[in-house]
Amino acid sequence: MILRIEHLTRHTYSGPVSFSGHSLYLHPVEGHQRRVHSFSIATIPPAQQSFISDVEGNSVVKCNFGLTESDILEFKTVIHVEINDDNPYDFLLEPYAIEYPFDYRGDDLRSLTPYRLGEDQVDENESQVLSWFQQAVPSPAKHPDIVQFLTDINQAIGRDISYVRRDEEGIQSPNLTLASRSGSCRDMAMLFISAVRQLGLAARFVSGYLFDPPSSEEGNHSFNRAVGSMHAWAEVYLPGAGWKGFDPTNGILANSFFIPTAVSHNPDVIAPIQGHYFSKHSTEAVLDIQLHIEEVNIADIKPV
Repeated sequence: MILRIEHLTRHTYSGPVSFSGHSLYLHPVEGHQRRVHSFSIATIPPAQQSFISDVEGNSVVKCNFGLTESDILEFKTVIHVEINDDNPYDFLLEPYAIEYPFDYRGDDLRSLTPYRLGEDQVDENESQVLSWFQQAVPSPAKHPDIVQFLTDINQAIGRDISYVRRDEEGIQSPNLTLASRSGSCRDMAMLFISAVRQLGLAARFVSGYLFDPPSSEEGNHSFNRAVGSMHAWAEVYLPGAGWKGFDPTNGILANSFFIPTAVSHNPDVIAPIQGHYFSKHSTEAVLDIQLHIEEVNIADIKPV
């Protein structure tokens, strides 16, 4: 399947401003599940663009605007990406990792250090997570099936937390998400990550796109609560299966429709568009985001 992703982010300012360099985490992560056929970013004002690979292996587009001033900052991304069918349950776990709880071993244990919590590393803004977890899942202490155990947490968040779209920067603390019983997809992903890390598991934050195919049944609603915006979910490392995606916003396991653009142990470092503007005067800004994802034929792909 070939998908065309059109993503527009536009900031409109009340007067001309200048810009720092910007870092864009918008290029899909490639691998056996997906291949990028084309990727382009058009900016207003024009920018000098270059690619780097960050410490986590993400592709980052660097945009340098020089000394240009403008009352508009716009990024228009067009991506053609091929995705392969993926059964999220098609894996065999290592025998020691089938049940919860289990302990990581050997090289895995050393490599996963940034994605786990050490002793006394629970932040005060996460102090209510385990109390919620204890009453939210049917078997909090022990479970014969680690995937079902994680699915129970995933679905509990989708059940207990109401989705709200938040275009402003930043992620709510897990305690605030629980107190308000609402949050964006990134807030729910961070709540899931906080819970599983406090239970001894390795987890990381994922930012990207989610394709929501049109339904063939009239009147059937979208499965994606966050349709129309970029998405965020979590991955847990399961020995024998590798990094497996869990989407608490929708209460499902990630499949080939989930298209990651960046992964990290720290969600703050992979915000999709990062940068600053400068002005000598008080300046107001208005944000407009448009996202459209559709299936296309490979013959329809034209250079952009």
